[in-house]
Amino acid sequence: MSRLAPLLAALLLTPLAAEEAPPAGRLGSAEFRPSPERPFGWRGDGSGRYLGATPVTEWSPTKNIRWTAVVGKSYSSPVVTDKLVLALSEPDLLICLDRADGKEKWRMKVTSADLQDAAEKETADQYLAKDTGHTAATPVTDGATVYAAFANGIVRAATLEGKTKWTAFVEARQNTAYGRSSSPILVAGKLILHMTNLYAFDPATGKRLWVNEEAKCQYGTPACLRQGKVDLIVTCAGDVIRCDDGKKVNDQIGNTSNSSPVAMDGLIYFGEKDVRAIKLGAEFKDESVWNGEIMGDVFGSPLLHGGLLYTVSGKGDLIAFDAGKKGATEPVIDMRPLFGDDVGAQPILYSSVTLAGKYLFVSSNLGDIVVLEATKEAKVVAKNRIKDGSGASPVFSGRDLFLRDGDRLLCIGN
Repeated sequence: MSRLAPLLAALLLTPLAAEEAPPAGRLGSAEFRPSPERPFGWRGDGSGRYLGATPVTEWSPTKNIRWTAVVGKSYSSPVVTDKLVLALSEPDLLICLDRADGKEKWRMKVTSADLQDAAEKETADQYLAKDTGHTAATPVTDGATVYAAFANGIVRAATLEGKTKWTAFVEARQNTAYGRSSSPILVAGKLILHMTNLYAFDPATGKRLWVNEEAKCQYGTPACLRQGKVDLIVTCAGDVIRCDDGKKVNDQIGNTSNSSPVAMDGLIYFGEKDVRAIKLGAEFKDESVWNGEIMGDVFGSPLLHGGLLYTVSGKGDLIAFDAGKKGATEPVIDMRPLFGDDVGAQPILYSSVTLAGKYLFVSSNLGDIVVLEATKEAKVVAKNRIKDGSGASPVFSGRDLFLRDGDRLLCIGN
């Protein structure tokens, strides 16, 4: 497999003001319910912050494993509702589990047979899966429907009862070398998909609303924010697109190849080698607030919390910047190894750093998971290991941690 294989890091949903929500409504709390206004997809709401979660920090094969379910392999993360866990698996399966006990409720095979157009069927069938496979994109749910995008261009909407709602197809020549990993997001009543071009669909019908062929995709997923009364989409390449009509209002405000930008607290953060915090002003003109540099490859998306911007390198080194600085800035945590100094030449980490309650969780491709305090010191709290590992990011809800492990999905909790 190529060293860039999974290149998953990436999708970002509309950022929600989690601190402003009441505790019971915070992402990660057991009471949180996905809705069209607050969907659950990649990294939860896209920020990677499950502020309402109260997870355990230690587990083993005989400790705190609530259930295990065989679901098949994939680089995508699961998504959860109050009663269900939904996950994709290679090459074409959407699977629904009961989150209480991990028992399978239904599975759906998504193939070209569901497409009406013969040319679309042929194109989908001829797609050659790259290193990331067909299911690297994490699905998203609004609490009633789950939306999934496959690398061969098929987009499926299904009810949470397992009934197909609609099937659409995106025919666009792939512009990324190692597959597709950008996940669908729900923004301002639209389903947004970045698959070579940037597309908007009607979530109710699957009708294509607009396409922007200038905004070419990378491996990451766009971020979204509201500027005044205008909903905006910011791509990894730094294009700024209006959500209502797909028109570009700015470009090249930053750039990432693998990870997603983060939009929060009025700023947009790009977190790879060239780290940047950008503010959009009048007429969406960009202004640099601060910038830094990371030595080495980064595949996971950054996380903003407590005035710090955290990320992890492909070799498993923790990096953090003071997000309150101005101008050029140096990291306050600079390439601190989390998995040992001798990790070899290949990347060991494709997932994104995740916050649950007051802890940071960092998981390697081989199954090592480090838990740290979400502070400037980032003190290590625990080190855990699962059997096979995964490039997917962990997901939290209440006291439960959902984690892919090879072809299995684990629910970790008391």
